[in-house]
Amino acid sequence: MSQSFEIREESFYINGKKTPLLCGEIHYFRMPKSSWANALDRLAECGCNAVAYYVPWFVHEYEEGKFDFHGDVHPDNDLHTWIRMTMERGLIGYLRPGPYVYAETKDLGLPVWFTRKYKDAIIKGYQDGGYVDTAFANGASHNHPEFLEAVRKWYRALCGEVEQYLYPEGNVALFQLCNEIPGDDCDDRNPRNLGIGDPNGLWPSWLRDKYQSVENLNRRYGSSFQMLELVEPHQLEACSGKLYFEDHLDFYYTRYFPEYFRRLKEMVCLKKEHPITFVHNAYNPRAISLHYHNRRQNPWLNVGVDCYYSLSGRIGMKEATYYCEYGAEYARRFLNNVPWVIEQECGYWTDYPAVYGPELYIFNIWTMAAGYQGMNMYLFASGINRPGMGFYGTEHNWQAPVDASGRAAENYPYIERSIRDILKHQDALLCGMHYDIGLGVRHAPGLIWKAVAKPSNEAYFALKSAGFTPRIYDYEAMSPEELLKCPVLFVVSDECMEPEVQENLAEYVRLGGRLIINGIFPYLACCGSPCTLLGDAFGLTAGEGQIREEVQGKLILDGVEYFIGKQVQQVTPAGESGWKIAAASESGAAKDEAAVCGAGTPCTAAGGEDAADDRSACGRPGALWREYGKGSVMVLPFPLEMQFYGMADMLVKLLSLIGARPGIRGARRLRILPKEDGSIIALNLHPMAVRETVSVDTPGGEKTETVDLEPHSFRIIH
Repeated sequence: MSQSFEIREESFYINGKKTPLLCGEIHYFRMPKSSWANALDRLAECGCNAVAYYVPWFVHEYEEGKFDFHGDVHPDNDLHTWIRMTMERGLIGYLRPGPYVYAETKDLGLPVWFTRKYKDAIIKGYQDGGYVDTAFANGASHNHPEFLEAVRKWYRALCGEVEQYLYPEGNVALFQLCNEIPGDDCDDRNPRNLGIGDPNGLWPSWLRDKYQSVENLNRRYGSSFQMLELVEPHQLEACSGKLYFEDHLDFYYTRYFPEYFRRLKEMVCLKKEHPITFVHNAYNPRAISLHYHNRRQNPWLNVGVDCYYSLSGRIGMKEATYYCEYGAEYARRFLNNVPWVIEQECGYWTDYPAVYGPELYIFNIWTMAAGYQGMNMYLFASGINRPGMGFYGTEHNWQAPVDASGRAAENYPYIERSIRDILKHQDALLCGMHYDIGLGVRHAPGLIWKAVAKPSNEAYFALKSAGFTPRIYDYEAMSPEELLKCPVLFVVSDECMEPEVQENLAEYVRLGGRLIINGIFPYLACCGSPCTLLGDAFGLTAGEGQIREEVQGKLILDGVEYFIGKQVQQVTPAGESGWKIAAASESGAAKDEAAVCGAGTPCTAAGGEDAADDRSACGRPGALWREYGKGSVMVLPFPLEMQFYGMADMLVKLLSLIGARPGIRGARRLRILPKEDGSIIALNLHPMAVRETVSVDTPGGEKTETVDLEPHSFRIIH
């Protein structure tokens, strides 16, 4: 290998220098062998320093125990020639051998001979008194013993072929374990997969670790089980669907999947030690939450994220913020490894929506400017599926910048320019962010499946739209003293919050912190039992939280109605607790409601006492704030979902009431990223020129600049 490669702290280092990992995905098994050189040349010419490729199990183990790695059965299976060609071009190798590869392949990369022969390994549910197959066609349970044994043999054969190419002797420095976990078995009921009847089985041992005894389990569920190892998931669900939902998320994301990755790593059987990095990809930014516990149990596993804006249609400000900014910040704080994009949109699997070169250009720039340290562009080169290989048939176009023959296609010049500009400005782009507010996100197991997950990234976008630059905090794992490093903390909550977390947040405010609770003010512990420590401390009673999409709520500030779009949770301040209130109204609400809320506290909007006389502006409390100890607290008992610029104005007004000021002012259409070295990166995502005068708080003081940007362009301001 011509380049040295290592990961230090939160950055990639190539040849001893901090360098972005710039990679492109090419599927050799979908291209004629005669086209491999052309495709790799295009990748190297555009400035990339790495190449990623799946090594599909079903391609190379074409029959059980029969392997083709040299092209004897099919010329495009010649993995040895492929890897040597990547080495000749000085590219770092990123090998992705499954067992699941997805990649729009039939059966997601599993050999058809496996699921035909080992039918018990298929994912199962419990229906009408029996177990039935419930997954996609031929989907296998990740921890099923027959599946694991087949994967062990696949890994053993593969490692024997590729060990000579592993870093440092060769160029393969990154080795991916499976793809996009979790799959369909995030609630598999297959008794053999779960180990029902075996005290050491995955599910029974987890029940024992959590509940210690069957008596404790029965007390929790109101059940009468005799032995933990005989308890089946559907039986718990029948006792309490709500309790089982929480338990099954806890099991799968703190035990089932971490155990699967531990087993996979053990299967990588090599003759000697190699300094390769084992990686895996969360399938979108919110899915980062699914690997929080996985990373802590398997700290050797480097987890990246997939970013495809076309999943939402055409790219827009919200999509770019979610994938580029929220994803990078969330990955940095919750994964504790280098933040990078393992699949970065470089095309799209269907032709609609269309993917345009100028958008790909600014998407790549934005990705690196927002905090990611590397990316793998997927799919860099198109391909052609062999008969029966492709999920969508023969065509595998992906609107890629290089075609199946290795020739540059329509979008290639934009990809090339983005890589060139990233390398030219890498020091400025990779510089850390300058923050002005904290955003607290939960770390509950399986968070993506809970209602609070999407409001977290929506709140991030709302804060960005208001001119703030949020740093994400794992607030549930932090002490009050640690939290005080963040003078303003915006926490997105649901109804559940553990007692110690409620106490810590109350103490944080008492010691001088400024806290905003957004979403649903907590009134339960995570076990579902009542817990009102936070409300008791602040003098607030919270009713049951429920988001109702059909209710059009509005918040009244200074006589202006701001659309908030969701129902407001009922919160009632204590009589003399010192709460100040801005009212909320709902469409259809009576106009003659009394001008007092809860326990007789006057409704006063931000404009002053006169608002108490505006009966048309009074409804339930929509925003509440008060001083507490040395700090202050604000409650916004509704989820934020940006629909109008005016909602950003509302947020600025509200947060100013507790002394929080956005560090960016004047930016509506441009995205402004303040860096910790005092520089500013301005980006224009729009298909039109934008001119705005912005003021930015930097470590060196306020900067005011008039920024003119052409469509899909950026500027670095020093």
